[in-house]
Amino acid sequence: MHVVILNQTFHPDVAATAQHMWDLARHLTKAGHRVTAITSQTVYGSTERFEKTHEVIEGIEIFRVKQTAFGKKNILGRLIDFGSFYLTAFARLARIGCPDVIYGLTSPPMISVLAQIVRTFRRSPSKKRIAFVHHLMDLYPDAAVAMKVARPRALTTRITAWFTRRMLKHADATIVLGEDMKRRIVSEYGVSPDDPRLHVVTPWADPHELFPIYPSENPLRLELGINQTFNIVYSGNLGMAHDVETMSSAVQRTRNDLNLKWLFIGSGKRFDLLKARATEKAWPNATFLGYRDRSKLNASLNLADVHLISQLPEFTGIVVPSKLFGIMAVGKPAVMIGPNDAAVSEIILKNDAGFVVPIGDVDGLIGAIERLRNDPNLLKGLGSNARKAFERDHSSTVCCERILQILNASLNS
Repeated sequence: MHVVILNQTFHPDVAATAQHMWDLARHLTKAGHRVTAITSQTVYGSTERFEKTHEVIEGIEIFRVKQTAFGKKNILGRLIDFGSFYLTAFARLARIGCPDVIYGLTSPPMISVLAQIVRTFRRSPSKKRIAFVHHLMDLYPDAAVAMKVARPRALTTRITAWFTRRMLKHADATIVLGEDMKRRIVSEYGVSPDDPRLHVVTPWADPHELFPIYPSENPLRLELGINQTFNIVYSGNLGMAHDVETMSSAVQRTRNDLNLKWLFIGSGKRFDLLKARATEKAWPNATFLGYRDRSKLNASLNLADVHLISQLPEFTGIVVPSKLFGIMAVGKPAVMIGPNDAAVSEIILKNDAGFVVPIGDVDGLIGAIERLRNDPNLLKGLGSNARKAFERDHSSTVCCERILQILNASLNS
């Protein structure tokens, strides 16, 4: 089976979808399949470019196409970046040998429309129609409306919704990230909940790269001088889908408790907002660090005694924060700040792997942290539950094997 992965980011980019698709590509290659990735030459979120436009890494052929690089500073620049990638990616997709399956994601939005166009006019090597598997990492136009960059009844919103509806109707398989996303697709796009083409596969992490380590064996704790503190960590993107006010108020209220250490590791618009607020209020127990390289991520995630996750209610069913699965992999409890019906909340509660507190419930957030700090057995038990659930349901091996089965089934649909 020859699979073409179509996504704006790919290895060695550090974006979450790049890392997930690298895991999937390696899994497919080890199973004896051929994988080609069509991606951007531009490093995600920057103006930097990868040097090579074509290379083969571990048997995976990678084509990096050119695009503009205005970045995220304004909407017009982002739209131009998207448009240029659509054009060059389509040109490359049309020129490569016909695959058996095109595996399209949602970065940038609507990129999978290219897969639909190409398979209309081409056939696989076996003369069959090219299969199309649509992996929804985000849901558009719903995400744009939730971020308030698009109006619900605007013409562009309705056109985008029409494309999404068409892709859901004609894809041989659709993969969503959580049960909440499945419920939203059913309610908003008319997909039957019993449609055999609709599958839930959560994001994942590699159990060999991410695993629990004792605090005394983590050199990064010593390097940062936090070996004797109780550490609350937020790791990853902190952007438009995330709440910062609850965390901000909790840090402010505990600013004189120097045994508590708040660590924010990552980037994003609201990450910068929180960092500026920390400087303004001179929080003595808050530290901000940049993204960790994947090779250093295990030590970074193991800095925490407890991890934080945040999601605004309006993004329920639209995004699923992938950070939960790295947290579970390192055997740490999580406190989710957000609605109970979000996929992350449901997984935490189902597996007794942490706590969920509503947006704005500062007392609840501080109370959950205090419970964990004051009860080492509870802290250890919730972390152990998280790791067991991760190994059973959310490891890269488990999830990539599920996707391989979906790909095989798509050839016979």
